Amino acid sequence: MSRHPAGRETARPLRGARRFACALGLLAPLSLVTPANAVERLEGPPPWRIGGRTGFTCDVASFPDSSGYHLEVYVRIPPATLEHLARGVDGQSAVRATVKVRSRYSNADLESSQEFGWSPEDTTHGQGRVVLFRFPVSPGGCRVQTRLEDLQSRKRGIIYSGGRVPESTEIRGDFEVPHPQAGRDLSELEFVWPVATQAPGLAFVRGGQARIPNPDRLYGLYAGTLEAAFTARSRPHDERPWRWVVRLLDANGGAVAQRESTAVAGGLAQGAARFDVTDLPAGAYQLDARVWQEGDPGALSRRSRFSVGWNPDTWNRNAADVADDVHFLLESKDEETFAVLQPGEQEKLLEQFWRRRDPTPETAVNESYLTFRERVEHANAQYSRFGIDRGMFSDMGRVYIRYGEPTDVLRQVMPAGEETLTRALEDIIRNEDRVVGEVNQKGPGGDQRPYEVWIYEGDIPLPFDAEPEAGQVRVTKRRLLFLFVDEQGLGTYTLRYSTE
Repeated sequence: MSRHPAGRETARPLRGARRFACALGLLAPLSLVTPANAVERLEGPPPWRIGGRTGFTCDVASFPDSSGYHLEVYVRIPPATLEHLARGVDGQSAVRATVKVRSRYSNADLESSQEFGWSPEDTTHGQGRVVLFRFPVSPGGCRVQTRLEDLQSRKRGIIYSGGRVPESTEIRGDFEVPHPQAGRDLSELEFVWPVATQAPGLAFVRGGQARIPNPDRLYGLYAGTLEAAFTARSRPHDERPWRWVVRLLDANGGAVAQRESTAVAGGLAQGAARFDVTDLPAGAYQLDARVWQEGDPGALSRRSRFSVGWNPDTWNRNAADVADDVHFLLESKDEETFAVLQPGEQEKLLEQFWRRRDPTPETAVNESYLTFRERVEHANAQYSRFGIDRGMFSDMGRVYIRYGEPTDVLRQVMPAGEETLTRALEDIIRNEDRVVGEVNQKGPGGDQRPYEVWIYEGDIPLPFDAEPEAGQVRVTKRRLLFLFVDEQGLGTYTLRYSTE
């Protein structure tokens, strides 16, 4: 029901060292960084999820009530965000969540903000802080804009030197408030945590029931029981009893389980359904609800998606960290598709990805995945430099993640005499088939910029983004050469030539 949500996060460079081929005209170095807080557009219905330092999840649902309709906006700040909040001089954190709602029939935004600190008692099953906002709305389209600010933090950079600007993240999404069906109304399905470990507060009470929303719509590892709630409203003065059927469907629409129930006669009906999901594999699912009053020829209906996940990373890792990994594993079009998948869907896709690359599928350990994680950690530790947020996105870091430790390295920090970059280029031209192009020589008597040449020979592993054939995970008897140049003498090396 939504279209074109957008979120703010730091954009990443071109994916993987394989993309270096597009720059091998060698007339200019690769761009290593992009402006922070660039807007990345996503597609798909809620919930909307964004990672980063102030990452969060936003979900929405509209409900009929005695006076009309209201929209509920749920914001979940995950543990990965809470743990990295800046602290003031008193050691306390401070967060502000702001939601704006604009209807196509309204000339002004409805806006609400909440400021709060954080303590371990604020968490829901150890899964972060949930904040709820309510707004009066009318049927039809509306835009939801949600912003999260770490009030104790401060953005750094020349453009922020005039004042204190806190770190923040923003999500925007379009949402359709359903119109009545034959004079009756049915809300969206509200996904909630199965058990409240403590009194959730009056903000979470509706129809006499206290429920803490689950904005990620994620169940499995920390929530083995799915619960969804809804509200139905009859025509005026129609007090017939209510009935409903809720079905749990797999990704293909096949019925997995079903619940049926009734409610007493009345103008409003509050319903809920619970399902045990402990036997469901990771992936995408749907709930289908049909609600009617006795004697009705047809039923009101709603269908909403959710996901199931069992990997701790699905629940605990920052969404931006997962996206950074995928940046090295999938093609651009597949990476964009991955970004709008729900957490359980992402888990299923990555499980299938690594299973195809497991050199020992008969064991419980996937060596390919472990090698990838080790290389990412090494790249971040070894190649992070000023202007590069994470070493994995430096040129050296990306090559290292793809191929690991070089067979041989020729390194010249202060080239002189016969060891200049000019001489290294002459050797490359003499021994390699690929045209070098122009590497912009500097200085009289030879180019004295620092450089490194990485050489891979023999039994070279396939890069992780290559699709293995019949279990093949290595390419034998190859030679790869990469030339990195420190353009500014600051220790940041740019890839200027490759035989990849």
